[in-house]
Amino acid sequence: MSTRQIQMWSKPRRILLATGLTDLKFTLPVAIQQALAYKAELRIAHVLPDGSDSAPDSALEGNSESDRVRKDAEKQLEAAVAQATAAGVRCSSHLAFGNVVNELIGLSKRWKAERLIAGSHGKAKLHPHILGSSAEALFHRIEIPVLAVGYKAVSKVASAKDRMRIVLASSLERDAQRIAKFALSVAESHHADIWLVHVISNAVQEHPTAATIHACAQNMLQDLLKLHPIQQCRPTCDVVYGQPVESILAYAARRSADMIILGASAHSAFDARFIPGKAYRVLCESPCPVLVLKQESAWIQGTAVAAVGI
Repeated sequence: MSTRQIQMWSKPRRILLATGLTDLKFTLPVAIQQALAYKAELRIAHVLPDGSDSAPDSALEGNSESDRVRKDAEKQLEAAVAQATAAGVRCSSHLAFGNVVNELIGLSKRWKAERLIAGSHGKAKLHPHILGSSAEALFHRIEIPVLAVGYKAVSKVASAKDRMRIVLASSLERDAQRIAKFALSVAESHHADIWLVHVISNAVQEHPTAATIHACAQNMLQDLLKLHPIQQCRPTCDVVYGQPVESILAYAARRSADMIILGASAHSAFDARFIPGKAYRVLCESPCPVLVLKQESAWIQGTAVAAVGI
């Protein structure tokens, strides 16, 4: 992964907010905050069913309702754009029809978005029109980072003296170095404090080799810091015992984190064993936005694939 790629994706210039509209009350403030921080352009997108599967005899009957839904969506998007514009953000909207994931991926490519923001609702269940049953496909198919904003996430108004606080939950396995290098660049761009944390299973704690395993993990975290030396933030490494999801959430809460960064692959906290239950809990129950990175993305594989983002 080149320095140019890191700089491009750690400081996005185009941010796409995918919304189910009802989540705007907690996703829009975060999107505005992100756009202002990066001086980025914001586009707010909503996807409606295209109605192509409707039976012929019900088409006319459904036209009136479809028009009402479309007009209501347009009105809410217009209000959201006005709110962002009033805050000083260059903003526009996009209303699409069809498959949610396909439309979002297509729009992100056409518009050359560098970050996707999406919202979630309720415990262990994301909004069906944004992530829901499509979450796994979105995380594993889209080539840019997804900043997931749960209903428990609180948008903080930071003063000039406040430093952003980032928690990177590292698997120390596949692509851990690339994820760490990117996370450190994000921290640097925000002049943020960053904590690198690795979770060891509770069962290991009672094993005779526990101390050795703990020391090894601590050393590996320290080695990750050497990948991208930075002067403007204070990095810390911690190894904790527990269940991955619960431990990540608790750790982020204790550190009053403004963001959690995770990798989405079979060797991360988003292991297939945790989909859809435990992994979704990180997104839905997190006290702050969660940046999910597709580890197999072309951008993050560096020279292995020809040539994402907060």
